[in-house]
Amino acid sequence: DPHIPASYSLADMSGKAICKQQLQRLCNLDDRPDIPLVGIVSRLAHQKGIDVVADGMGRLLDLGIQMVILGTGEAALEDWLRRWAAVRPGQLSVHVTWSETLAHWIEAGADFFLMPSRYEPCGLNQMYSLRYGTLPIVRAVGGLEDTVDNLDAATGRGNGFKFHDLTATALWNTVRWAATTFRTHPDLIALMRRHAMSQNHGWNQTAEIYERLYGRAILQRTGDNPVA
Repeated sequence: DPHIPASYSLADMSGKAICKQQLQRLCNLDDRPDIPLVGIVSRLAHQKGIDVVADGMGRLLDLGIQMVILGTGEAALEDWLRRWAAVRPGQLSVHVTWSETLAHWIEAGADFFLMPSRYEPCGLNQMYSLRYGTLPIVRAVGGLEDTVDNLDAATGRGNGFKFHDLTATALWNTVRWAATTFRTHPDLIALMRRHAMSQNHGWNQTAEIYERLYGRAILQRTGDNPVA
């Protein structure tokens, strides 16, 4: 990715720490690798659940996390988030604009990517985040439910953290879970990042699924399976 400060891969993840450090410095956040950094790149809109984030912002920041928010949308939400950023400098950075470069920096530099959508037929940012090893924290709806596997701490399986009720309390509980895992089980976070970056949501795989689906439909209708 030519936009980000340092490249990284499954074979060498060291560049992700550099991306986090540079994002913190760019956004005037405390330069602390040990603090969980949560990113949001979104329309600031009711559909995206940003009102729930704003309502619970104080409790979220009291978890000792950092947050970077990028986007534009409803004026009331823009103003509310700006006020919170003024109250909690060094911890919350809000950018009411659009920047392709900053969006990439957030995807690469954040530890977690928050998407508390009311509805999300597909969703792209959670799949971008998986590719960047930035673990999604999502509401389990639509495409978010389909593409994010909730952490199973007993087995180490999962590539993100999910919640169902769209409430400030449910959101807080899930962010707390992610932040606690980050602080107490860095080995598990590293494993989850490997799971995330190994996901394949490319069109080749999707096309094969559609081909099999249409093949079954033709077989059911005519008895002739063209992809057998």
